[in-house]
Amino acid sequence: MSKDYKLKYELSRMGAIEIMREQMHDYRIGDKKRKGEILNLLESVLHRPRKSIIRTMNILLEKQSNKKKRSNKNPHTYSQANNRTLPNKPGRPKKYSAEANAALCYIWEAYNYPCAERLHPEITEAMRIFIRDREWKFSKKATRELESMSLGSMRRRLVQLAKKEGLVRGFSTTRSSELLNAIPIFHGDWTKMPLGYGQVDTVVHAGEKLLGTMVYTVDFVEMQTYWVELIAQLGKTAEITTESIKRIEKRLPFRLRGLHPDSGDEFINATLISWVKEKNRSRKPEHQIELSRSRPSKKNDNCNVEERNNELVRKYIGYERYDCQEAVDILNELYHNLCLYNNFFQPTFKLIRKYRKPNGQWVREYDEARSPFRRLLEKDEIDNETKMRLIKQYNSLNPRKLLDRIKALTIKLRKVQRELGYHFIIEDNHGI
Repeated sequence: MSKDYKLKYELSRMGAIEIMREQMHDYRIGDKKRKGEILNLLESVLHRPRKSIIRTMNILLEKQSNKKKRSNKNPHTYSQANNRTLPNKPGRPKKYSAEANAALCYIWEAYNYPCAERLHPEITEAMRIFIRDREWKFSKKATRELESMSLGSMRRRLVQLAKKEGLVRGFSTTRSSELLNAIPIFHGDWTKMPLGYGQVDTVVHAGEKLLGTMVYTVDFVEMQTYWVELIAQLGKTAEITTESIKRIEKRLPFRLRGLHPDSGDEFINATLISWVKEKNRSRKPEHQIELSRSRPSKKNDNCNVEERNNELVRKYIGYERYDCQEAVDILNELYHNLCLYNNFFQPTFKLIRKYRKPNGQWVREYDEARSPFRRLLEKDEIDNETKMRLIKQYNSLNPRKLLDRIKALTIKLRKVQRELGYHFIIEDNHGI
């Protein structure tokens, strides 16, 4: 805050108090109607909230009353206990205790720092899980306060707790395939796609040198529920990437109905096309796997998987280089825990509709934040046996234990890379 702005702010505040002091006598002796008239006048002159004016007037009246009491008493016998300390900061009293804020921070950390809009619907369920596993050490009063905390109050607290993180811009290893014309382009409405149709992409772990054999992550996100599966692989040839797609297809709790990659040759190749055709031979017409692709150089066509590349892969794994098979094995174990953590405990928003106002402004409306697991239970295409299996799996999981396991595997991953991975020597020629 600049000195000029601060001086202007202080003068305006002091001027407002002087105006209110002029109305103090009439406000103190006036009836309810007269007080309302004074408040209306002050509200129109000062352009301040009515509640703020009322609080300030009450503080000024109390200060005047305490001043009169002190002047009427003998200064040698005056007791400080009779002089109630006025609050230094005007405003309403605190509703939530420090323990309630600590409990909120505990859950926020366990869910890996999501925004308040995503965390608020999960608070009650998170407390139930921690109480079940005897990890909830907070009092009943703090628990009740946290249960009743509004979205706005939670947002204000989480904004204060959050720290800004800078993200490094990564490399792109996408190379156009020669079979682009064999795969149709799609960039329409994703809500019309069936359950099991997902966007897929690869993320490179190259560090500062885009050379040699490197580890890649195949990222798949289903478009109806945002269910995510991650597989690490060494290199990104057509054969290796197709094997990763096969592993993802086996892990999904629903039938794979579609793949939507970008124009990279790791997906648009004869090997993957042949595998899709072979799978479709044994499937009914309504269960066929469809292949589509995004437009070249149009990342927004694959926006959902691009977001997961950042929010899951880069956030947890980072931009370090990994280039050995031992790192791949640890990464896949890490991804197993990360997928459980994301699919069962990370609520996400889903875009309902998007429209333009008469003034040209775009408006986006979202539904209530729910985890992919919750969205999957709402689908009629999922049979009851699969739903019961998912519920049983959910009841056996704890988000904090999963996050601790992810952090431990991340440390192990970097240690293995340091010991067994290849290390490029980066030359510094700036001083030459």
